[in-house]
Amino acid sequence: MLDISTRVLNLNLKNPLIAASSPLTSNVESLIKLEKAGIGAVVLKSIFEEELNSESRKAMLDNEQYLGHSDFAEVFSSFNKDYLLNQYLELLVSAKQKLSIPVIASINCIHPEAWIEYAERFEACKPDALELNYYPIASDARVKGEEVDKALFSFVKKARKATALPLIIKLGNNYSSLSYNIKKLEAEGIDGVVLFNRFYRPDIDIETEEITSRLTLSTENEIGHILRWVALMSAELKNLDIIANTGVHTSASLIKMLLAGAKAVEICSVLMQDGLDSISKLTEGLETWMTKKGYSNLNDFVGKLAQERIADPMLWERTQFMKSLMKGN
Repeated sequence: MLDISTRVLNLNLKNPLIAASSPLTSNVESLIKLEKAGIGAVVLKSIFEEELNSESRKAMLDNEQYLGHSDFAEVFSSFNKDYLLNQYLELLVSAKQKLSIPVIASINCIHPEAWIEYAERFEACKPDALELNYYPIASDARVKGEEVDKALFSFVKKARKATALPLIIKLGNNYSSLSYNIKKLEAEGIDGVVLFNRFYRPDIDIETEEITSRLTLSTENEIGHILRWVALMSAELKNLDIIANTGVHTSASLIKMLLAGAKAVEICSVLMQDGLDSISKLTEGLETWMTKKGYSNLNDFVGKLAQERIADPMLWERTQFMKSLMKGN
């Protein structure tokens, strides 16, 4: 009998599919549908410090006639943020009550102090893990690259100290030495890393000449960069699990990520494009492939093609395409 369960972050998942933070994980009804469709775990829609600040400012403006000259204004702002945060925490508590699969909370903050404050409050609601979205925009030319890295590690130390929950760092891919940073995260006691975060992308409306937001779903063609880094790092890590993110749209791309060494994958775009039926298509495709190959469980092949486990490790580091072009001729 095939076993496609996996153990990631010391959590038992019935399969390696995790619903990533998205509108699909923003309410209990949708979360229940995801579980019924067969998902292995869910990451709740991220709570954004920026959103809390924006909503708080809006409430302040709406009540400006009462607060404009009042010492109560600062208290009102803090109270309003707490109210909005508590709404999210209520979603977390409700999800834990209704679901039998692991529920992972997600925080996206601008200031490290806010991350730590939120982490402590989340812990009280007992999520199965906490995913921290970390992505500094190094737009200040006076700040050196090593300072950006130091800020990451400083935050990680504080976050690890603030909670006993399994911690996931959802990283961007634009660090000068990803391998060093990932190993450093492991040394600091982080339990998992998501490779890689998919970020908000600003756009410009040329008619209104205003800055707008743009929702860009992933495609399977984006898998290569993530696949490379999963394979480069997975066999080097003993106490940190890699979760792959972006580009998993078919069972073939899921299998590739597992062969490279991912313990699980986060999916979002395929759910939004193809619906919740895509979950069973991915798991059934995985099972069909395992049967064909004679594998009985994921441990038989996860990480089989990691860099340290193949005859020519440089295959994962090669960046030129001359050989591919020659093969095509």
